[in-house]
Amino acid sequence: MSKSSIDNIFIYWVYFISLIFLVFYALESLGFISSIFQEDISYLSSLITFILVFYLFQCGYYLYKLRDAVFFVETKTHYDDSNPFIIILSEFQVANNILQDKPKTPLHEEFKLKLYEFVDNGFFISDLLLKLGIIGTVIGFIIMLSSLSAIDEMNLSKMNNLLLSMSAGMKVALYTTLTGLIGSILLSIQYNFFESKINMFINQVINIDNYEKKK
Repeated sequence: MSKSSIDNIFIYWVYFISLIFLVFYALESLGFISSIFQEDISYLSSLITFILVFYLFQCGYYLYKLRDAVFFVETKTHYDDSNPFIIILSEFQVANNILQDKPKTPLHEEFKLKLYEFVDNGFFISDLLLKLGIIGTVIGFIIMLSSLSAIDEMNLSKMNNLLLSMSAGMKVALYTTLTGLIGSILLSIQYNFFESKINMFINQVINIDNYEKKK
């Protein structure tokens, strides 16, 4: 694998993040992002956004470390004691040397499971963001319905307050649903890319192991 192909593991994430922040900046210039945070009285949109940003950058960190691990497998010229992928690879290689000529399939499966944990956590958070958005929808409708119970007689001033309260509840429902959906989609896209690179790393390591076993 060429050096540029290895670097693309992290560079594509940089492009993805840059595109996201460019779109967010454009929306903020129109006042849309600020209005979401200000008018969502449940604060779930803020929570979803915080979780989204945290896991976007966590995935970027993992992709950066995965790029180093792929480069290490290819060249054997770089080693980082704190790299989680190289640590898992080292444990795999130690166990592989102990087993020697014994069947390696269970060892390969264990190696895959340890790496897939990084991806599984990301997909769990993606699903969590969607569920938080649904919770916000329920909260918004509760706010709308609770405002109806406060009306004991119909008059113009109370109708005006009722409409304002119902509008606030509707905004909570729509904004949290929208934020949860967008956050879930963005994380799913990112972790699908991450999963593809994890699979590439797994195939690279196992192919080298099979090749050395045949020698």
